[in-house]
Amino acid sequence: MQIVKFEQEKDLDRLEAYLADRYLENRRAVSWLPERLHDLIYRVGMQEADEGRERSAGHIYLWEDNDGIAACILPDGENIYVSIRDGWEWLFPSMIDFSEKNCRSLFGKAEDGSVKFWFAVDRGLTYMQEALRERGYMKYPEEEYLNIVYPMEKDVSPALPEGFRLFYGEDYSNEENKWSALRLSFHPDWETPDFKAPMSPYHGRKNSSMYRDSFECLIADERSGEKNNVCAYCFVYVDRKTGTALAEPVGTREKYTHRGFGTALMHGVIRRCRKLGIEKCYVDSFGRRRDFYAAAGFETETSSVFWYKSLKLRQHGVYDRRVARRDLSGAGAEGNRRRTDVGVIENEVL
Repeated sequence: MQIVKFEQEKDLDRLEAYLADRYLENRRAVSWLPERLHDLIYRVGMQEADEGRERSAGHIYLWEDNDGIAACILPDGENIYVSIRDGWEWLFPSMIDFSEKNCRSLFGKAEDGSVKFWFAVDRGLTYMQEALRERGYMKYPEEEYLNIVYPMEKDVSPALPEGFRLFYGEDYSNEENKWSALRLSFHPDWETPDFKAPMSPYHGRKNSSMYRDSFECLIADERSGEKNNVCAYCFVYVDRKTGTALAEPVGTREKYTHRGFGTALMHGVIRRCRKLGIEKCYVDSFGRRRDFYAAAGFETETSSVFWYKSLKLRQHGVYDRRVARRDLSGAGAEGNRRRTDVGVIENEVL
């Protein structure tokens, strides 16, 4: 068994194949879909670079033997996701330790130099939750829901007020309007008549091998006098091998919310997916947004549970090697942890 740092040119195809096989083995998203990997690399990575942040994809690691990939770490910003092939579950405790050492720089530091380190694991994978609990991680009360629409044959018809129109990307050519509207949906305080979002994440997506089969869906106000008349927007990755689609990202500008545009947008997505023969269309939601997607016809397939712990380096720069070795070997539930008077879990990390 060896641990290999992901190199896009060399490893993308086989990591994508691994994730596709994991999905096809279970027919449910027990780990990332291949579409999410492409989004991380081609859109999120460009956005992270624009914002001066480390690229999450630079911290993907693969555990492999002669039979191929057995497991991988998939960081997404300040969350660590892990995928493990059946039969290799025993790797997970050591993967926790490895992640804490090698992915720490993705997490923002507090004034005392500590970081709040996060894992997101499928609710059904109880062995992962137990391993995290044994290492002092605490469960966050909110969950990230991964939703599907089922059955795909369900008839939907986007309903819009007069003057508003649903488009697919090929029918609306102004790329700057589309992407700027999406960014404004997440940052309403940026709203100005001349707002223009950096376009590198939008164009970066075009380098994905899935781009040809994927599509955009948006709603525009045809009566608006504004330069940007896009109200709501989403991009949908399509993976032919798994027969799945992932709507990511999805957004409605604040001034157009609570008017049914989001539901109409998702109905437009579903109709195109049906036409393309997609078996399942996924979308991530968090907290109360789950209710919005349920209203649009999505049903929860599974959910990710978040676990967190505060990690802190010793300031004097001298490490207890005996403690470090004990922790990395996985011996003992306490390892190199200790509980402080204020209840913060601290780790001494090499």
